[in-house]
Amino acid sequence: MKQVLFWVICFCCIFVKVNAQKDTIHNRLNEVVVQANKRLLMNSKSLKVVNLNDSIITNNLESFTSLLRFNTAIYLREHGVGGTSSASFRGTSASNTAVMWNGININSINNGQTGFNSLTVGLYDELNVRSGGGSIEYGSGAIGGTIHLNDVLKFRENKEFTNQIVSAVGSFSTISSLYKLKYGSEKYTVNFGISYNISDNDYPFLNSDFRNSNGDYENYAINFSNAYRFSDELVLQFFTTYFFGDRLLSGELPNPTSADDKYQDINQRNLLSLEFKRNNFRLNTRVGYLFQKYKYFDNKDSEVFNFGSSNRLYTDITADYTFQKFNATVTSNTRFESVYGRTDQITERNRKEFSQSLILNHKVKRSFSYDIKVRKDYNSDFDVPLSYAFGFKLTPYKGFFFRANTSRNYRVPTYNDLFWPGQGNLNLIPENSLQGEFGIGFKSNQLFIDVAYFNINSKDKIIWTPNGDPNRPGIWTPINLEETTNQGVELAANYKRLFFNNIQTDLSVNYTYVDAINEATKTAIPFVPKHVANTNIRMNYNRFSIFYQFLFNGKTYTTQSNSEDFVVDEFFISNIGGSYNILKREKQNLSIGFKMNNILNEDYTIIRARPMPGINYNFNVNYKF
Repeated sequence: MKQVLFWVICFCCIFVKVNAQKDTIHNRLNEVVVQANKRLLMNSKSLKVVNLNDSIITNNLESFTSLLRFNTAIYLREHGVGGTSSASFRGTSASNTAVMWNGININSINNGQTGFNSLTVGLYDELNVRSGGGSIEYGSGAIGGTIHLNDVLKFRENKEFTNQIVSAVGSFSTISSLYKLKYGSEKYTVNFGISYNISDNDYPFLNSDFRNSNGDYENYAINFSNAYRFSDELVLQFFTTYFFGDRLLSGELPNPTSADDKYQDINQRNLLSLEFKRNNFRLNTRVGYLFQKYKYFDNKDSEVFNFGSSNRLYTDITADYTFQKFNATVTSNTRFESVYGRTDQITERNRKEFSQSLILNHKVKRSFSYDIKVRKDYNSDFDVPLSYAFGFKLTPYKGFFFRANTSRNYRVPTYNDLFWPGQGNLNLIPENSLQGEFGIGFKSNQLFIDVAYFNINSKDKIIWTPNGDPNRPGIWTPINLEETTNQGVELAANYKRLFFNNIQTDLSVNYTYVDAINEATKTAIPFVPKHVANTNIRMNYNRFSIFYQFLFNGKTYTTQSNSEDFVVDEFFISNIGGSYNILKREKQNLSIGFKMNNILNEDYTIIRARPMPGINYNFNVNYKF
């Protein structure tokens, strides 16, 4: 029924598009772009920001986890394909990664994380990844880095419709479908997207008689955003998204067939924004409502379940004023949030947060710019320390640049950290970090390279450990570690070149080395590989395109004692793929593509006792018109 509904919607949208084209002038003239997170690049001069464009997304349609794992320097922990997935920057924890939806932090109040298999690849117009602290702009949890999911709205001088349909089939009865519609006129613009994914996900475990039983998943998502331009000075925008996921939770070795549980989750987000611009002044007022709910079934055939939910009210006012004479911009942000969270085992609790931040961006000369940031939070549950940041970027020679930044960031304990029955710790206090980074790089039309050294010193870091409370031996409980230090090197490089006038080549490399130490025990922090690296090579010739992906993940300890008996071994993964443009016109593009994952049939795990798939396939059709 869901598949039928999906294609009915697609047909209706295509019908509207075809009829509307009668009044469409095909010459694309001036356009005005409305982005929900315009300030990201303005406030990131001294930080590394990676943009994942359409071609990268098309090569990684399987999952959001796969997209990030093979194209960024982030470490992804995934409990089997389709299972719980979380991201970690520079050796920090998953709750130190802030995920932003159109500028709003969407991490759960219950566990402080965002599940990346609850996000759909291709529905968002713009995906950016920023390494480094960001608590001033993005609040609690933005210690390691931030991931930005944005909808881009475009006003056009002449009416224009665009459509995109992507359908994919793959191994283990995996089916994915996506439809996107965009419309823009001088006064009104709208984006609409819908996706559906389903899989038996019953891949065989290599060197074993078992399969990934109880691994089925099914989900669908809807995105809608629109904007109305009252005048050149006043624009009203509205964004909404809905996701429903239903997945079985696969078992672990040595007895994966014993798994019989199920997990359902719902995420619904809404944001209303009114922006006013006049001369050097800009004022943006936003109001948001976010809802999350999950159900956990210990028996997938039972109607008995555990649950958790949260309701979040959000409002902020941001004002920018640019002093053109000095080439400087001052930004003020005032923010208020009220979050209600509960589970079947935790009574409903309300946390209120108020914050005020100020940011100065100043471009002294063409070759030098800097920013100063400060933020103070007031939290109904905790005393949150003052956050601050300073950074600069210097370009002394053509193409070469130096950048440096330092910041103080924080994370407050989540509801699960504090109140989870039998495991929570009411004595937790907010963790805070002081970090610094120095980078050097080069940028030209063909080559980009950025190499940075980073150091993150955290006090009172919150981790879960099976021996955190001597009165509860063997029980996983959260504790504050007195001090941890993460230091290392991060590299990002990209090289583009045209060979023989018709072969476009694109090579990208990401690498992170991190040494994350618990200063009290001088042991490595669990679940932090020292080495993570990936490489992508893409070649385009006329209508043909091929690509190769490589991933290396270093050895990972899973215990505080760094026992060699409980490690995840290092692994290498290679993927290949390609596409062919059957139809290539100004307003139409039809391509077919394929991808072979794990072509060397590597037997590997990311989480102990949870094997990942061997060689598997994916075929897709992508039609833009």
